[in-house]
Amino acid sequence: MSGLTLTIDPAQQLPPLTPREPLLTAPGVSLELDPTASEPVRSWEDRRTLILLEGWIHGCEHAPPRRLIEALIEEDWAKAGAALEVLDGDFVLLIHDKTSKRWLIVNDLLARRPLYLLERRGAILVSRDIARAVAADPDRATDPVGAAEMLLFGHGLGERTPWRAIALLAPATLLRIDAEANTERRTLARLSFETPHSNASLDQQAAVLADHFTTACERLSRRADTPVLALSGGLDSRAVAAGLAAIGTPFNCASMARAGWYASSEQRLAAAVAQHLDRPWHCFDVPPSTGADYLRLLQIKQGLNDLDLAFHLPFFDHLRARYGSTMSYITGDGGDKLLPDLGAGLALRDARAACDYIVARRGRFTLDQCAALVGLERADLERALHAHFAAYPEDDGNALHARFLIHERARRWLFEGEDRNRHWFSSLTPFYSMPFLRAALAASRTLKRDYRLYRALLERLDPTLAALPRAGVPGALGSPRFLIHHRLETLAKAHPRPARKLQQLIRRRRGLEPAAPLLGLLRHQLEHSPELDPAAWRPLLASADRRPRTQLLALLNLATQLDPARGATGLAVWRDQLLP
Repeated sequence: MSGLTLTIDPAQQLPPLTPREPLLTAPGVSLELDPTASEPVRSWEDRRTLILLEGWIHGCEHAPPRRLIEALIEEDWAKAGAALEVLDGDFVLLIHDKTSKRWLIVNDLLARRPLYLLERRGAILVSRDIARAVAADPDRATDPVGAAEMLLFGHGLGERTPWRAIALLAPATLLRIDAEANTERRTLARLSFETPHSNASLDQQAAVLADHFTTACERLSRRADTPVLALSGGLDSRAVAAGLAAIGTPFNCASMARAGWYASSEQRLAAAVAQHLDRPWHCFDVPPSTGADYLRLLQIKQGLNDLDLAFHLPFFDHLRARYGSTMSYITGDGGDKLLPDLGAGLALRDARAACDYIVARRGRFTLDQCAALVGLERADLERALHAHFAAYPEDDGNALHARFLIHERARRWLFEGEDRNRHWFSSLTPFYSMPFLRAALAASRTLKRDYRLYRALLERLDPTLAALPRAGVPGALGSPRFLIHHRLETLAKAHPRPARKLQQLIRRRRGLEPAAPLLGLLRHQLEHSPELDPAAWRPLLASADRRPRTQLLALLNLATQLDPARGATGLAVWRDQLLP
């Protein structure tokens, strides 16, 4: 990531931060970069404007997107929206209009690069670095609804974070800031998740997607120095491998082995894909995480990546040591959000039904538990969730569900993961290339059902890879065994509550023993988190041996996250302990 931070604070209300590499300093204004950033920011300047571009826009390798910039400065919002919609890339664009002394900040249609806003009356900090925003928050007050959403989903919704004063900029948003830190936000464009009617056949749609996908892989390859593909046993990274091979791009493959997390079939399938494509492949054994790993992830992402994902960090260290600091990390992120049918498996009549279904399917806790833990009334939390989903522009419940999976789940969960990756190297995927994304969203749900469209795409890219099974699923795509398994999964998806109970009975996975180091750490963090109600969390800890680990880890993450400085103290004490 870049660590780009803009602060406009004429009255000096925000606490001063440790200075970083300054790009611009004036009374009440600071623009700086983290000098250790792995990705450079490009800049252009003339008499009227200073332009900074973090990220990538196709066709703007040597010049900024002039049509968009001119429309923004002229305040022609229709023209600006039209210009933004045709840009392919992931970016944050900052424009300083020297005449008006106004800052204009705009991001891409998916908001692939998280941008955090700390706002107070007469002061604002805009940063790509969440740690910078949290450190500059003088109050660090908790937003109970944001905290409840973290417990419920593992991420907030919309612009909400667990911190009352900190927001996440929404996709395709223009943020205008004047010299007195007055701000105005405007949505310039919006992706549609309503599937249009189409008469395209399966072969026709697969041909269109294959063409867009190989083009996306070609554009990606131009950006990638020393490309290393994170290759698993799933479909998404396999498709990327086939796409890169189809355009003749040389690349290395790397996989991760971790006891209790990845089945051995993952490595076998990854090795088979690499061998078929004649690409170098290496599998890294990742050791158990320690408190020191959790602490490092907390310092980077402040809890916006779950702390139990800290096992990725030694893997990234291994990759950079083996392939060098110029490597690009290529993933299959996005394939699971664009190519399968994103329907819920049942008819959702409206926003309320979609909200209730998503809470039942995705919730780590019940609404009663979430509300009690953060000191809310259950009715208030439920009302806030219903209002959020009611604000979606779609009317159809399944389109609302699709928006949640991309606009919320991908943006608030997966994009934060990509941002973690960027602390080591560029993180790239072809699936979010806008021409491919639009074509995939436009494909009918009928073609996507039972992975028919995904199979047809893979067969066009590489028939041999299409015939391999998917890790954890019996049989190749379209085979009788695969279809039986997939339709049982679809049935379970349509009935989330009984399916979860049945799954718990079948797996009988125990929680944590009373002497487990993680439980000691969790108790310490909760006892030092006044924002969380002891009357609600003590019964959860008392039944820790019978409680799903996902709940205990979610509690640990939130308790550590609400005040990262306080949470880091606890992690430091447990730095040598082995943790999940």
